[in-house]
Order: sequence, then structure tokens, then C-alpha cells
Amino acid sequence: MSLPILAVVAPGAMGAAVAKRFTTAGLTVLTYLEGRSPATRKRAHDAGMQDASLSDIAQRANWVLSILPPSDAFSFAQKFKDTHDAHVGTTSGKIVFADCNAVNPDTVKRIAALFSGSPIGFVDAGIIGGPPQNDYNPVFYASVDPKDDALLTEFEGLSEYGLKVSALRGEGAGVGDASAL
Repeated sequence: MSLPILAVVAPGAMGAAVAKRFTTAGLTVLTYLEGRSPATRKRAHDAGMQDASLSDIAQRANWVLSILPPSDAFSFAQKFKDTHDAHVGTTSGKIVFADCNAVNPDTVKRIAALFSGSPIGFVDAGIIGGPPQNDYNPVFYASVDPKDDALLTEFEGLSEYGLKVSALRGEGAGVGDASAL
């Protein structure tokens, strides 16, 4: 089985540290640096991230982890979906968008609705803790629509590459639960 290609947008303190965990594990991590500052570009470079256009990310990535200021979460998800839709048929195959932002449950449900009926899977992930460093890892609590439990299992699989994941399952669990934490 080939290694997944991830995209982490954006390389702030948390995003770059998460990306560093993945690149240290040997994964390719793409990021979108258009319009970003020299400091952000340096942080991405230091984390081993590769600058890519959104089109390239939509075509190559298997996982997109959105780790942004909450105010940018919905607009980025919309922009990514629109970019992906423009490239349907040229993508790498299965792609999953994980919203890892500190948004409220209503906002994450609006984001999930963007991907409903599309070929893009959706994971609601809430990060509890600070950026990974040394032996410390924050926990990515994750939830999905009940019909997408296989995606949740796959997201848990990212633990193999340095991400600490705790899946929220059970009766009544769904999108919004991780963001509610």
C-alpha cells in the first residue's frame, strides 16, 4: 500500500507542527502558501511541507487537514471544494477533508454540508492541546456522519504517522461532536 499524501492548510504554529510529525514519518505534506508571509513560508519549509496550488492539492492529496483561524474555516472549505469540483476526473482518487478548526458545531455542520453528495469525504476533528513537540501530542477528537464510519477508522489510521486520534463513536454520535469539545 502506498503512503498517503496529506495537505495541511495552513502552516501556522499548530499546522506546521502537525505537518512536521507527518514529514518525519516519511509522508509528503502539501500546503497552500499563496499570499503568505516570509515567516509562514519559512515555518512551512522547516516542517518539510511542499508549497502547492489548491489545484495541485485537489488532484494529489488523499487527506486535507484544515487547521486555520476559525474565521477562515468555512471560506477555505468552500474554496477547496470549488477547486476540487473544477478538477473532477483528474484527482488522485479518494480524498477526505478534515476540518480541524476551533469552530462551533453549527459551523462545522455547515462545512460538512458543502461536501454532502460530493466525492469528498468529511471528518469533523477538534484539536485539544497545543502544537506537537518532542514527546507531546495534542489529541485530535474526530467524528463523522454515522454512515461514514469507515472514514473515521481511516482517520484513526493517521495515528501510525504521529497523529494522536480519539474517535467519537456510539449511538447519536455525528458531525459536530468533535467540534463541541
